[in-house]
Amino acid sequence: MNPERKIGSETVPARRIAKGATKEAIAGYLFAAPAIIGFLVLTMYPMLASLYYSFHKITIMSGSQVMEWIGLDNFRYIFSNPSSEFKKSITVTLVYAFVNVALVIVFCLTVALLLNRKFIGRNLLRAIFFLPSVIPMLATTIVWQMLLQNQAKGGLVNWILLQMGIPPWDFLNDPLQIFYTLFIMSLWTCGGTIVVFIATLQDVPGELLEAVEMDGGNAWHKFLKVTYPTIKPVLFFQLIMCMMTSIQIYTQSVVLSRNGAPDRMTYFINVMIYDHSFVQVGMRGLASAEAWIVFLITLVITGVLFYFQGALKRDDATGKRKWVR
Repeated sequence: MNPERKIGSETVPARRIAKGATKEAIAGYLFAAPAIIGFLVLTMYPMLASLYYSFHKITIMSGSQVMEWIGLDNFRYIFSNPSSEFKKSITVTLVYAFVNVALVIVFCLTVALLLNRKFIGRNLLRAIFFLPSVIPMLATTIVWQMLLQNQAKGGLVNWILLQMGIPPWDFLNDPLQIFYTLFIMSLWTCGGTIVVFIATLQDVPGELLEAVEMDGGNAWHKFLKVTYPTIKPVLFFQLIMCMMTSIQIYTQSVVLSRNGAPDRMTYFINVMIYDHSFVQVGMRGLASAEAWIVFLITLVITGVLFYFQGALKRDDATGKRKWVR
C-alpha cells in the first residue's frame, strides 16, 4: 500500500511527503547543532561540574587538584559560619540590583518617550545617548575612576568643585557616594535599552493615540491606555535582562575599589565568587556552592517577576496555566 495525499491539484505519495519532512528535520537540526553543542559544552557541562564541585573540598597539591567529598558542609558554612561573607555580599548585590533596575527602566523609558517625539536634532541626541553603551565597561570604569578620584590624585571632578568653592566629594571611598557613582555609571551606559524602547515605541498604533486625544485624553492617558499595553512585553523582557546584568556586576567593583572597599560595601557576589575560585586557596568548592545559591536566588526572583507580570495566567477552559504576552 502506498497511500496518497492530494496537495493542490497534484496527488503526492505519503512516503514522499514523510521523506521530505525527514530531510527538513535533519536540515533544521544541523543548523541548530552549533548552538546546541555550544550550550552543552559551554553552559550545561560547567553548571553540572560546579554542582559536583560544590560537594567537595578542593585543594591544589603539587600542581594537581585534589578533591575531598564533604557533602553539604560548604552550604552549611555559607549560612551558619560567622566568618562567611556571603550574607553581606548577596545583600549589597540585591540592594544594588533592585535600585539599579528601577532607575534604569524609568530613566530609559522616559528618555525613549522624549526621543520618540519629532524635533530638530533628535537623531543626534539618539546617537549621543547610545554611544557610551558601545564602549567596553572596563575602559568606561577606568575613565570614571580618573575623573572621580580625590584631588590629590588629579581627579577632574573634585578639581572643578574646588574651583567653584565647593568642598570635594569622596566619590570612591564613601559607602554611600560610591553607590551613587555606580548608579550614575549604569545610567550612563544604558543606551542599548533606550534604543530598544525607541524601536518598540514605533509600533504603538497612531490611530489609537489619536482616538484617546479626541476623547479628551492627555499624554498620561495615552501612555496608560495605549503605549504601555503595547510595549509591556518588551518592557518586561528588558526588566529581566537588566536584573540579570545588575546581579552579575563585577568590573565596576574591581576597578573602582580594592577588596570591596569601603567596608565591603562593593564586595558584590561575583567578586566574592571570583576571589574564592582563583585568589584564595582551597575554596573552589565553596565558590561553586555560592554560585549555585546565587543561581537559585536569581531563579526565584525571575519566577516572582513572571508571576506578578502575569506571564503565567490560568486558562479558564482547561484549568492549566498558559503563557500569555
